Amino acid sequence: MNKKLNSLIRELANDDSYEEYLTDKNLLKFFPDGFFTIDTEQKRLEAWENIKVKLKEIEKFNKVANPYYIGFGNPDSDLLIIGQEKAFNAFANPELMLFESINNSFQWSKIIKNAEFDIKFDPRNPREYHKEGRKGNHTWSKYSILADAFYDINSCHDSTTRKWNKNMVNTLFDKAFTTEINVTPAVSNSGLKLINQRKKLLNHPFFRDFKMVVFAIGNPEEGKNAQMKVSEIYNGINFEVVSIGKYGKDKDRNVAIASFENQFIVICNQLSGSSGWKNEHIVALGEKLRELSNINSE
Repeated sequence: MNKKLNSLIRELANDDSYEEYLTDKNLLKFFPDGFFTIDTEQKRLEAWENIKVKLKEIEKFNKVANPYYIGFGNPDSDLLIIGQEKAFNAFANPELMLFESINNSFQWSKIIKNAEFDIKFDPRNPREYHKEGRKGNHTWSKYSILADAFYDINSCHDSTTRKWNKNMVNTLFDKAFTTEINVTPAVSNSGLKLINQRKKLLNHPFFRDFKMVVFAIGNPEEGKNAQMKVSEIYNGINFEVVSIGKYGKDKDRNVAIASFENQFIVICNQLSGSSGWKNEHIVALGEKLRELSNINSE
């Protein structure tokens, strides 16, 4: 297991930052007493299923997400993709909130202890939990195309809509690691909100160890919120905006590129059908990432 990920997980396990965050936001009341001392995910799920939320508190409940959520996929890959936020509503999908956010660092802690039998949801392999195929405009499908183009693998178009199962190999989560910049999930675009806890987490050496980091979070142009937020994380780095193709009425599909220590940082619009990405543009972006990575290795 990745040593820097081990270090991050141990740091998270040795403090009570998430509980302090929930207390400060008046959110700990939604959790059963003793929830964070429960040592298996099945028992956590049983306790979680018994919670009751009043109608007037639904909006607040949606904010119980874990700001110390680490992510999904292969922590030893070269590619890190950071999206804007998870696309679901906590009240409508409380089990997803538990598995994909609240328990994420708990799950990774079990993995580094070789205690995977204590978890129901494996963050290295979330496709096993999402057994249905993904639609072609789904973000994970777009990420798959990007990862395949980056690694020069010609398979993603064929696999994006197939059903996933634990026997599938060389899919997105084998090739990349994914996380989000926002804490709170949202069904639709909610804008960029980089809170201090998230900024501190994304500054950890684990996230600085990927060769290529793609922030698929919004407009990459100078002066826009996406550049400003990423510059906060990377202490004011400067970006160059370049075009990777044309779309619409002869508009440029732009991305912003910078280097930081041993990493290349790229900002682009969210990778989804709603952002107007055509597959050929995502392939072009992946090829650009591969070109930059090759430059960095020379």
